[in-house]
Amino acid sequence: MIAAVVLAAGLSRRMGQDKLLLPLNGQPVFTYPIDLIAHLPFDQRVLVTNTPEIRDYAQKHGFEVVPSPDAALGMGHSVAAGAQAVDERMTAAIFLNADQPFLTAELVHTLCKTCLDTDKITVPRIDGRPSSPCVFPKRFLPELMALTGDQGGKRVYRQHPEQTVFVDWTEERTLVDLDDPETYRKYR
Repeated sequence: MIAAVVLAAGLSRRMGQDKLLLPLNGQPVFTYPIDLIAHLPFDQRVLVTNTPEIRDYAQKHGFEVVPSPDAALGMGHSVAAGAQAVDERMTAAIFLNADQPFLTAELVHTLCKTCLDTDKITVPRIDGRPSSPCVFPKRFLPELMALTGDQGGKRVYRQHPEQTVFVDWTEERTLVDLDDPETYRKYR
């Protein structure tokens, strides 16, 4: 049983405005990962946000929504809030960033299957660079729940290199996150 946790509580400091509310092909950026996860067979769907518009949209699509009151202190707080919401019956959880609108069902499926087959943290990699979303077996949830500051799941998988497997991905667009105005303009 796998949970999907969508992280949508960041402050978009590099963008200068809430990047998740920016339009992309006629709809807000945040809708893409929510729609993707809503249509995949996850056993639990969690969204971490402090934005009412995103909360309402996710709830309409079957997500349990949790706040991240300390999101301003860094991504680790949002990952921790999401990890705490994962049901104890889950065997693994995938953590997705809501600013990755081009994620595909194929990538999500590949990452989840690899995690279940290997029982290891599963991380996508493009041109040798780790990316997200990442899938964590249940035993790593306590470490994710303890995260603070600006580092998310990367902190956990770097501490467990022998328990981490990388999935090389060739479609760079799939893993793009819209972090800054230049990237947004390029893909808009």
